[in-house]
Amino acid sequence: MTATAMIGQNVSHYRILSLLGAGGMGVVYAAEDLNLGRHVAIKFLSAVDEHQARARFLREARAASALNHQNIAAIYDYGETEAGQPYIVMELVQGQTLSDSMEAGALTLQRAIEIIIGVAEALACAHRHNIIHRDIKPSNVIVNEQGIVKVLDFGLAKQLTEETTATADPDAKTLIGMRTVSGTVVGTPLYLSPEQALGTPVDARSDLFSLGALLYECIAGRPAFTGASVFEIGAQVLHVNPPPPSRFNRHVPPALDRITLKALAKKREDRYQSADEMLADLRTVRDRLSSAATARTPRLTLISGAFRSSAFTTLSDKLHKPRFSFTAFIGALALAVLAIWAGQWLWRPALHKPLPEAARLYEMGTLALRDGAFHQAKVALEQAIRADSKFALAHARLAEALMELDQADLANDALVRVSALVPDRSALPEADRLYLEAVTAIAARDFPAAIEAYRKIAQLAPDQAQVYVDLGRAYEKAEEIDKAQENYLEATRRDPNYATAYLRLGALHVRQQNVPAAAQALTRAEELFQANGNLEGVTEVLYQRGILFGNTGRLPEAREQFQQAYDKARVNGYEAQQVIMFLNLGGLAYRVGDTAKAQQYAAEAIQFAQQRGLETFAIDGIIDLGLAFLGDGDYGKAETYFKQALDLSQRHRARLREAISLMNLGSLYIQQKQPDEGLPKVEQALAFFEQGNYRSRISICLSLIGRARRQKGDFEGALKVFQKKLDLAEQAGDRYQIAFSYGEMASVLAEQNLYPEAIDRYNESYAIYKSLNNRFNMLYAVMNRGSLLWQLGRYDEARASLAEALTLAQQLGSSVKPVLAEIPLIYAQMALSERRFPEAIARSSQSLSLAGTQYKDVAIGAKGTLGLARAFTGAAREGKRLCEEAVELARSTGDQTLFSRALLMLAEAALESGDAPAALAAAVQAQERCARAGQFEMQWRAWLIAARASERKGDQAGSQDQMTNAAATLSHLRQKWDNQAFQKYLTRPDIQSYVRQLGDKFTVDANSTTEQ
Repeated sequence: MTATAMIGQNVSHYRILSLLGAGGMGVVYAAEDLNLGRHVAIKFLSAVDEHQARARFLREARAASALNHQNIAAIYDYGETEAGQPYIVMELVQGQTLSDSMEAGALTLQRAIEIIIGVAEALACAHRHNIIHRDIKPSNVIVNEQGIVKVLDFGLAKQLTEETTATADPDAKTLIGMRTVSGTVVGTPLYLSPEQALGTPVDARSDLFSLGALLYECIAGRPAFTGASVFEIGAQVLHVNPPPPSRFNRHVPPALDRITLKALAKKREDRYQSADEMLADLRTVRDRLSSAATARTPRLTLISGAFRSSAFTTLSDKLHKPRFSFTAFIGALALAVLAIWAGQWLWRPALHKPLPEAARLYEMGTLALRDGAFHQAKVALEQAIRADSKFALAHARLAEALMELDQADLANDALVRVSALVPDRSALPEADRLYLEAVTAIAARDFPAAIEAYRKIAQLAPDQAQVYVDLGRAYEKAEEIDKAQENYLEATRRDPNYATAYLRLGALHVRQQNVPAAAQALTRAEELFQANGNLEGVTEVLYQRGILFGNTGRLPEAREQFQQAYDKARVNGYEAQQVIMFLNLGGLAYRVGDTAKAQQYAAEAIQFAQQRGLETFAIDGIIDLGLAFLGDGDYGKAETYFKQALDLSQRHRARLREAISLMNLGSLYIQQKQPDEGLPKVEQALAFFEQGNYRSRISICLSLIGRARRQKGDFEGALKVFQKKLDLAEQAGDRYQIAFSYGEMASVLAEQNLYPEAIDRYNESYAIYKSLNNRFNMLYAVMNRGSLLWQLGRYDEARASLAEALTLAQQLGSSVKPVLAEIPLIYAQMALSERRFPEAIARSSQSLSLAGTQYKDVAIGAKGTLGLARAFTGAAREGKRLCEEAVELARSTGDQTLFSRALLMLAEAALESGDAPAALAAAVQAQERCARAGQFEMQWRAWLIAARASERKGDQAGSQDQMTNAAATLSHLRQKWDNQAFQKYLTRPDIQSYVRQLGDKFTVDANSTTEQ
């Protein structure tokens, strides 16, 4: 029976629908499972005729059917026809084979590694079940329509034939241990291991050799082994070590060279011993790839084609090939050159003209992209491609939407398809070429290239308003905000009724928190969308207005806008927008202190998204759930959800979400004063964001890295990081981030004891936040300013700042729990400075109670302050004990300044309790640490306490030296501060007492202070 004769027949409960392919091992059909109503693939094994081999096939099929892994094409069923022909029923995988991707010549290094990781994960699962594939090759690897790697034919070809081959003649170690039928070699030797080539028994390491050969070809653009015949290739497999892949692709890093060549080791013991071991190295390299990883792997097309041809050529063909004719070759070459020349000059192709329905859907998708409705854009563009698969611009726009949805693997596949459809863009008409370049550049996040292409399009078509919106979006993504605004305005001038132009302009003003301009633009956009009946556009306007109200503190109005947007999205079936509104409603609930409601919204968003296959949106919900618990101070649950989001992101290859999860996890650890734990995670996230030019995320990472360095006592390093953040914010004209940068720099200056400069920075930060009506950040700026003001002796100003902070904190509710615990601590420290000990005890006790175990830094300060106040009021032993507890807590945090402050308080409490040795030890340690950090205000006091402790121990000489050092350090402090600030500092009651203890070593007058 011919292959096509099977079509329409029933085999068991499967109806054969169409022929998918045929090869040496059998024929594959698409079929319908009449019981379950699903489409499947059925492979009939024509090469199996012996009874023993059929029995082995059934055993292997049964074993392979137990495999359950997302990267393995599932085996549903197996059996034999009435005629005794074995068959196997498999998952029908729709997509592109790896061999097709490689032949297209557009496989990037990043994508190649992702695919190989997927194959390795499949092998790891199979090997754990004692199943060896034995036929890893490009045609057995498919990337499906969701971007998931699928490995086909587990437990088939080699398992079916090796037993017969191995037992037929034990003395005949053939070069290729494979069955031949009618002189035809089945399979290809390019990916065989040496033991397979010799026909000796194989184990899992044989699959890893084949995987190494596959990896080599993916990243080098050529096979690891070459030759004009099966025997030549087999000889190389056995005896020749291939050169490193980097010889053919300069972007391949040394670590990837090492992985590839280790997998290709001739001796099994020199290779990777397990797929998991190889996976670990591959993932490490993937995570450290540079931006060059997005470059396409060079493909030696003609040579590679020759290799592939030779690999499948039969021995009989080789023996009967006609002799080579040099004359004929020259003639053919001349004709080819002439044909190429004629093609270049006589035929310049235009971009494929799409079918009308595809063009309509493409326009819908493009409009949705411009409106920011990326999921709707994806759906429309996928429909356009189904209507016309040769529509290159639709593939390019789809890649852009997929990148926005964090589906980079699928986006890269779409870009590969674009390259395959239009391999030579230079032959296109200018406008077509520019559009294709612009869209693919946006998808690849090459914003400068996109800007240049759209700018040239605008010159060609200056009256088309949508071109200016596209150009504005490219500028906005490149963080050139002024130019983005200029182009959106130009679009409105070219077409005053272009709703999308007003929407984009309004969204930009929302981002800048320019309330009047945003409100005006969004109102106009809403009017035009309503007039056009564009409910999706109306939903986007409501969403942007909700963000605007939320950013300006109008939370009830923000909630109303998000609720309206959700209602419209639900009625009109916009599922992605429904999830987004759920998450934003949760964010508002969190901001008003209703963390339970915030968690409920996030949970509902996750469930809704997962039920509808919106996995990246589900990950967003899990991240938001972690943030809600973080805001509630439940660090354990926050960590659980961030790790869950990280795991899901890695499984779904959502690289942006993976980086965001890493960033949040690192932030959690840094917030818990564990910089050594958090810093590597944030730095890993930053590398991804920088590679993809995600500037807002880069800014957040810089804040976290700066804070971690500050905690570690690397103040200069922290200031450099915050200065970089400030530079980025100023380049983008982002006032919010400018204010944030000022606040971060102020916190470092404060820890350097440069209080006057720190206050100036907090004032600048506060002024910008106030102009933006950002009460949340106003709170932190004014609280921190109050904390520094009292330390300069400006008590009245400090109380006014703290009163404002308390009012703001009470308005914002439980979403600022750490602040509600910290404000009483600052009051306690101020009271201790003024020698109002009862108030210091009451306030620090209140702070300690509010801090609990959640806010370690507040708890440490409160314990130390309470201990010192107790020591000064007669409970010296209890005071010393509390200060010792504070020191131990601070030691565990990794926050260097916090530890130094705790030591300083312990030294003073120990001195009050009469324990001079303990006081001296703590004071000397604090002094040495402060000296290294350049903290003169703390250092001079540490010298003073050490001097007093030495005196009590009877070491007068040591005491005098330490007093001299205290006076000298106090003079250095005066040089660091302006005279007015220093003189005010000296009015503090506690500082007056300390200065008196210096005696005649330090003289104070109204205008100057001198060391004696």
